[in-house]
Amino acid sequence: MPKTYRTAIAALIGTLSFSAAHAAGFYTGANVGASNIQGLGGSASAGIYAGYAIDSWFSVEAGYNRLGRWSGSDQGQPYTNVINNVDVSLTAGPRFGRRLRVYGRLGFVDWSTIGTSGGGEHRVTGRSAQNDILEELHQEFYGLGVSYRLRPHIGLRLEYRIYRAMAVNGHDLDINSVLLGATYHFG
Repeated sequence: MPKTYRTAIAALIGTLSFSAAHAAGFYTGANVGASNIQGLGGSASAGIYAGYAIDSWFSVEAGYNRLGRWSGSDQGQPYTNVINNVDVSLTAGPRFGRRLRVYGRLGFVDWSTIGTSGGGEHRVTGRSAQNDILEELHQEFYGLGVSYRLRPHIGLRLEYRIYRAMAVNGHDLDINSVLLGATYHFG
């Protein structure tokens, strides 16, 4: 298992363990949706996340996402890429009443991909890229979202995220994701 994944899993487990003792403000959840790469089309996405609400305006969050799987041909060579990421972000935005919150997100993402190109398999994580399957692996991302508490501990959220200047097979591409999440609030 790559170090990036072990770190993300350890952070999520640590957050969940800490939250049992200090529940106020902690939350965890899962999301599903779709991601689109310009020129390559869309793919189904899924992810998990855990976070802490610092106050009514600010939260910090860590997550793991599988943004999708894309296949195609580049200079006559077929390729397939499965794109994953681990992210850490800050959300900021006002609450409207006790249930509704509108927020913006700014974060840092670390990419990994498992891809095939020209008949060979490439596994790329972090800055270890030795090929051009995925060149720019650490970068910022941002998004806009809205969350709504259905019950004191259960909420839903809808979010639009933008990942910029990602290089796949030597081409800079943007990934735009729309995600629907279900959240459990411990406190």
